[in-house]
Amino acid sequence: MKSVLVFMMLSSAFGKGAKVLRTAEDAVATSDSCLSVKIGILTDNYPEQTNWFISAKDGSVVVSGGDYTESATSYVQHQCLEAERFYTFHISDTDGDGSGSYQLSLGKKTFIEGEGFNSSMQHKFMLADTDIVIVTPKRKYANEGNAILVSESKLAGKTTD
Repeated sequence: MKSVLVFMMLSSAFGKGAKVLRTAEDAVATSDSCLSVKIGILTDNYPEQTNWFISAKDGSVVVSGGDYTESATSYVQHQCLEAERFYTFHISDTDGDGSGSYQLSLGKKTFIEGEGFNSSMQHKFMLADTDIVIVTPKRKYANEGNAILVSESKLAGKTTD
C-alpha cells in the first residue's frame, strides 16, 4: 500500500520522471517522523553573498543558512525534516557569481549536490522514510550552472564523510 501512495504522491507533486532513491540503513531517524538531513555548503571567494533555505510545500521556510564569513570554507548543518513531506532546497548568490558548492545527504548517502550555481538554483525532494528519498528530475535555475542531481545509479556508491 505504501508504494502505491508514494507513486501517487510522485505523480501529483513532481510529474513523470521523478526518481525514487534508496539511501540504505545508515539514515538517521531522530523520531518516528523526523529524519536528520545533512546540509553542506562550500563557500566561494565571497561567502557573504551565499544564502540558502529549505521550504515546505506551502512555501514556509523550514530552515535557512547564510551570513558566512570565511571563503573556501565548508559549513555543515544538520536539520530534522519530517518524513513524507515535500520540500524545496533553494540556494542563491546575491552577485550572481556563485561558484561554491552544496550537498544534501541522508545518512551517508548524498541525494542532491551541485556546484557553480551562479544566481540561484533549486531542487524539490521528499523524504519518504529512512531509506527512500524522492527527487525531482529537473533543476530550476536563473542562470546556466552545472549542478548535478544524483541519479539512482550514482547514489548506490556515493558516500559522504
